[in-house]
Amino acid sequence: MSEKYNLIKKDFQHIILEGTAYEVGQQQAEILKMQNPEAAKWFASADIDPSKMGFDSFEELQAFYEEYCPGITDEILGFADGLGVKPDQLQLYNPPIYQPGNCSQLAVLSSVTNNKHVYVGRSYEYHHNENDFRLCTLRIKGKIKHIGFTEFLLGRDDGMNEHGLCVTFSGGGTFKKQPARKGFNFFLVTRAILDNCKTVAESVEHLKKTPISGFWNFLVTDKNNSAALMQFFDGEYDVRQIDKNPNEQWLFSTNHYVLPSMVQYQKYAGDWILKNSKKRFELIDSTLSHAAPNISKEGIKNLLSKEIYDGVCGHYYTDYFGTLFSIIYDLTDLKADICFGAPTHNDWQKPFSLNDPVGVNHFSAILPDKSIKLDQLWDTS
Repeated sequence: MSEKYNLIKKDFQHIILEGTAYEVGQQQAEILKMQNPEAAKWFASADIDPSKMGFDSFEELQAFYEEYCPGITDEILGFADGLGVKPDQLQLYNPPIYQPGNCSQLAVLSSVTNNKHVYVGRSYEYHHNENDFRLCTLRIKGKIKHIGFTEFLLGRDDGMNEHGLCVTFSGGGTFKKQPARKGFNFFLVTRAILDNCKTVAESVEHLKKTPISGFWNFLVTDKNNSAALMQFFDGEYDVRQIDKNPNEQWLFSTNHYVLPSMVQYQKYAGDWILKNSKKRFELIDSTLSHAAPNISKEGIKNLLSKEIYDGVCGHYYTDYFGTLFSIIYDLTDLKADICFGAPTHNDWQKPFSLNDPVGVNHFSAILPDKSIKLDQLWDTS
């Protein structure tokens, strides 16, 4: 297979930290300085101008972060002290504008699984140079323990916490519009839910009240057989929630809007991503429908592990559609099966837990890159 691809090698880390929020922030700074001095220098290089973000002062900006992600200020302060700078010199308060992510996500309730477990599966597709490549387990005093992949260091792409609550996201597929609303990007929203919520109901309320900027699909699931999909378009949103109602026992999304009031925003999607997203959406739907009521972890793993359009794994890294990692969260056992890199070329690792010992572990991965123009749906004429 390798002759078809440019094989990119990446090193992933699993960082397990514990202590107060301030101590954890310090620890992350020390690890960053030791392992990536250039990144540490960059994170300490900002000159924050709150007025450009719609705030009268830096203190008002800090309060905005703390209101919607309680505890994050102490962690940021520890990070700043660890780097030897003031908080207003941190890029953490100056997040980048992200291109839309291209991911797949699904939640399956226990009534339709072969072992009566609740599962969440997700693949994360993006560019091979624009991710932390870091799995993090945090056990912060006074906060909820969680495990998940990091974004912009302190944010999260996804995760599961000790109460059996899981959060994943995918992009809404919007390429033709820039967000106008002042608010948070996906990664701090995900982090706030993992740190502060125990159930889907709590998560939905948090999402409703949080000012969210951008175009995102959040999928929240808990071990008590509840799940909700919330789709956001620059402040507008819709939600579909399921529980023990036997008529609907799974939820999923790819990269286009499907909820009733959000379908109108498909017009902002790029032609290829809309066709690609609908194809993956149909595949997930048919796979789950055929496997129910005996959906298995291995069946979900198989869906995540095959290249599109037999599965949902993508190989177009330089075109922002390469699978950086794939996960199956078992909310019943509080374990996570993870494949670092594309599952077509890398092995799934043994389950991770919230109680893995403190330290830093490394995992090598292969990212098999090829041109998106080889895709069967590429013709956009």
